[in-house]
Amino acid sequence: MAVPLAAVVVLACLTGCSSADRVPGGRSLSTDGASSAPAAPVPVAPSPAPSAFSSAVPLRDAALPAEVPAVVAPVRIAVPSLGIDQAVRPEGVDPTGAMALPADPAVAGWWRFGSTPSSTSGSTVLAAHVDAVGYGIGPFAHLVDVPVGTRVTVTSADGTTTPYAVATVDLLAKTGVPWASVFDHDGPRRLVLVTCGGEFDTATHHYRSNLVVTATPL
Repeated sequence: MAVPLAAVVVLACLTGCSSADRVPGGRSLSTDGASSAPAAPVPVAPSPAPSAFSSAVPLRDAALPAEVPAVVAPVRIAVPSLGIDQAVRPEGVDPTGAMALPADPAVAGWWRFGSTPSSTSGSTVLAAHVDAVGYGIGPFAHLVDVPVGTRVTVTSADGTTTPYAVATVDLLAKTGVPWASVFDHDGPRRLVLVTCGGEFDTATHHYRSNLVVTATPL
């Protein structure tokens, strides 16, 4: 899941998982030329800054199945033991071809082209910024300390609640996240929570890792 950065730091901080004050997972929530004549300067395009999730969403066949089941979107996620209780809204693809996220870290995004809690297979992906300038620390920052077995509840638009238990908690370098598995449609039914974490890169104003929490239905 990627979130693009603009060239300027302020917008970069607003759109990325960034903070100079706190680092979840780090426990600090705070040419050489032959001619003698001077060569004319050669314009060099700026290098793009790394995105918050570092990977485009895996591509799939766009053909629709014979029957398209009704989609009941998740609208809220709660982890009572960590004080997490936040709204969830559907998100699609951003201009870079990666999953978009709400700007406010207090709101999680649901990958609306994937599975839902009522699906019989695949992962329901919920993601949020860990923090953002102008908003502060988001609830998903607490996931860095979530113990295996912790209960997570997702409420859907029809009022149905689906309980899960945390199975795995992985802090992975952004370039090492198995995104095809995160966005899986066909594997076992599960919930996947994603945010940023690890060390904070002051040059790019992004965290260097993603925290990926997987939970299985109870």
